[in-house]
Amino acid sequence: MPLTVRDLVSTPDLGLRLLTDGLDVDQPITWVHVSELIDPTPFLSGGELLLTTGITLGGRVADGGGAELDDYVRRLVAAAVVGLGFGTGLSHVQVSAELIEAALRQGLPLIDVPRRTPFIAIGRAVSGALAADEYAAVARTFTAQQALTRAALSPAGPELLVRLLARQLGGWVVLLDPAGRPSAAHPEIPPARLDALAAEIAGLTGHRGAVSSGFPLDADIVSLQSVGAGPRGRAFLAVGRAGRLTSADRHLVNAAVMLLTIRLEQSGAADRGPGRLRSALLRLVLSGQRELAEPIADDLAEPLPAEPFTVLVAIGDNAGWPAGLPGPPAGRSLAGALDSTLVALIGGGAGDAEDWAARLASAADLAVGLSPPTGYDGIATAHRRARQAADFGLRTGSGVIEFGEISMAGITGMIDTAAGLAFAESLLQPLTAHDESGRGDLVVSLRTWLAHHGQWDPSANALGIHRHTLRHRVDTVEQLLGRSLDSPGTRSELWLALELLDARR
Repeated sequence: MPLTVRDLVSTPDLGLRLLTDGLDVDQPITWVHVSELIDPTPFLSGGELLLTTGITLGGRVADGGGAELDDYVRRLVAAAVVGLGFGTGLSHVQVSAELIEAALRQGLPLIDVPRRTPFIAIGRAVSGALAADEYAAVARTFTAQQALTRAALSPAGPELLVRLLARQLGGWVVLLDPAGRPSAAHPEIPPARLDALAAEIAGLTGHRGAVSSGFPLDADIVSLQSVGAGPRGRAFLAVGRAGRLTSADRHLVNAAVMLLTIRLEQSGAADRGPGRLRSALLRLVLSGQRELAEPIADDLAEPLPAEPFTVLVAIGDNAGWPAGLPGPPAGRSLAGALDSTLVALIGGGAGDAEDWAARLASAADLAVGLSPPTGYDGIATAHRRARQAADFGLRTGSGVIEFGEISMAGITGMIDTAAGLAFAESLLQPLTAHDESGRGDLVVSLRTWLAHHGQWDPSANALGIHRHTLRHRVDTVEQLLGRSLDSPGTRSELWLALELLDARR
């Protein structure tokens, strides 16, 4: 439970005294802020306990000044301060009656903080309580996730999971098919609300991939997410309640979506084989939900690969997979089809991943990319790098490519051949036309000059011409291109164009 002013005053070790009986002291304290400013409100966000010794209040506290004190307290109340702690025994022996009266009039709890109680002790008490609350929230979320996972694996499946999620969130939850018909709900959803949800789903079903929507409905705020894969999705999960979902609540909802996806895939496994279930497990792991995937994988007697492992991505015609292609190493891998690609986590060392990648590439027209060895903390980056390597292999016809090999081909190796050649010929066309007319050797001179970093004497010596002749040729290049060679960007583009033309030869 959040710490309140009442809790703080009730802490014996602090020795605090509440000076404003009858006011609300049960608002949660979000933080402790110390300020001696007449107007500290620009530095407050609401929910703070403000501490001050009253140095800058001066005579306003000691000698009256009720109107000014009213303004001071009014500003604090407007900034949603939950309480004012006044340190006595320093600049002021005691809190003045005028400040107490102003606090009572404005409804701001006022606390006497004796000199023996340092402000830092109050800050530690509040921060310790906040840390305990955060830990408790994490523990509750973890416990709730475990309960949701057990529900998803139970015979009741979606119905039990929906009921548990609604109780955890303190709202209502409904699982709907692509047409907006409810398949599980808790509590019972009124027909008018179902019609509104069906209308919202109708606007989402044409989109590919995961889709979501948030919108107000009656007095509630609704979060709607797709469950499953495909342009129309397998189902939709709607969650609604009077207040917005917290970060922990959203984490639970996302976990429920993943678990429902796996359960729906599992329910159709008899018709489609276990491949779809493995794909769902892969999505769960790649999204950072390893703790949810592990018990499901263990239940299938296919535990997740041990760290470190290699992420493999294969692109191409995988319609026959897995029946038509060699399977991954048994007992230490997780592989499945994701968005028209094959994705696998291969344990047992890089050699196993390389061997299977080679067999895949030789068995079918596939481009295979391999990540560096990684663990589950770096799986998203490893997946991206494996996909980049596979894309590179597809463009270059390289078969199997490790991510670290991409840089070895240079920048020209990453550019589409036809598009790169078109760029080079277009950029250099004025120079090649000039040379073809027999009026000079601009292309060769430009390449030599760029290779010598724009140094005149070494470039001229390499060409066997006088440096003034070279200067004239470079000036002609600038005039024909309409671009200054002083620009590093222009020099880079010209060098790349020359490299692409050489690659054509």
